[in-house]
Amino acid sequence: MNHDEPITLASLNLHGGLTAGGEPFDVAGACHRLKADVIALQEAWRPAGQPDEVTGAAAELGAQVRHRGLAGDTSRAGLGIGPDPGPGGWGLALLSMLPVTGYQEIELGRAPGDPISRAAQVVTLTMPGGAALRVVNTHLTHRFTSPVQLARLTRRLAARPAVPTVLVGDLNMPYPGTLAAAGYQRTVRGRTYPAARPWIQLDHLLVRGPVRVSGAEVAGPAGSDHLPIRAQLSVG
Repeated sequence: MNHDEPITLASLNLHGGLTAGGEPFDVAGACHRLKADVIALQEAWRPAGQPDEVTGAAAELGAQVRHRGLAGDTSRAGLGIGPDPGPGGWGLALLSMLPVTGYQEIELGRAPGDPISRAAQVVTLTMPGGAALRVVNTHLTHRFTSPVQLARLTRRLAARPAVPTVLVGDLNMPYPGTLAAAGYQRTVRGRTYPAARPWIQLDHLLVRGPVRVSGAEVAGPAGSDHLPIRAQLSVG
């Protein structure tokens, strides 16, 4: 691939691997269908003492995977996302077919009324032409203070070395709320939730710095209660 060839980055809230009706869906198949070089996942489920589907999907794709738990020692029933009472953990995951040169996590704290403390994964990747790209995967609070967390996150990112950055995930806010990410540009435009009859965009892909976007879209249903988003990106 040459320097100007874009990569595809996708994001999907997995809803714990369950449909809106609480039935399991094929997580690995959903990841394959995204046809992406980098996949940011939210609400990834890791059952206690058993192989998890996201790690399995990464192995099938030949991707590196980074996990970040947000809720441990819980169950999908306890999280209100299905009837399964089996124990496990719930959180973020990022799959990358590109070389990973750095990984950090940013703590965002617990919003009032939210039982879960939020965080972001910060993964530095090497693009095909050798440029660095920073991908930030997050799932912000479902409470009304999600823009506050977004502003906190972008301030923390600004304190680190300046590299082209993509901030992606279920931000739990409509488009106007993303203006809290000062200096970031919106890419994907379209409703993502609920998947069966979407009426609001909660999932976003924002860019900062010399990131060129040659295509951005809301993709078709993947099994979750959210629709995936996807964009073609290059640096320079």
